[in-house]
Amino acid sequence: MANNSCFIIISLFGVLLFTIISNVASSIDNVSTICPNTSNPPFCSNVLKSAGTTDLKGLVIYTLNLANTNARKSLTLANSLEKTTTNPQLKQRYLSCAESYDKIVGHIENAQKDLAVGDFNAVNIVTYDAMTEIDNCQGEFGQPPKDTSLLLKNGKTLNDICNIILVISNLL
Repeated sequence: MANNSCFIIISLFGVLLFTIISNVASSIDNVSTICPNTSNPPFCSNVLKSAGTTDLKGLVIYTLNLANTNARKSLTLANSLEKTTTNPQLKQRYLSCAESYDKIVGHIENAQKDLAVGDFNAVNIVTYDAMTEIDNCQGEFGQPPKDTSLLLKNGKTLNDICNIILVISNLL
């Protein structure tokens, strides 16, 4: 009787250990498959490791939510900067960026809807459109006066997130 109990416990422990190792290996496999194909592999690894899932669709959902949060914060920042700056050139640039970020939020929301119905091609298209709008905002600051806010850094981060979304959605 004791041998059967010991065998059952060892078997259950083995199954549990196998499940944990399989999940970790799957997560590492997804990271090693996805991140080298992105524009910022170290950033991608950090993002995907914090996702709490190994499922590709779950990773897209996570990164789309992250992109939505980032885009909304950037929109709020651009609107705030536009209202508070006294420099007319910066005021116009921030206004232009606010318009771009408003479009970006819409694109990301559309990508979330497209993902929900399984239209991965549409996810790619609207994510690419969001990246184009990010580039439009970033391009506003090619000439002086210099922007010292976090808007450009946020744009770079959002671009990296969108790049991860594109890579993952191409695997679905």
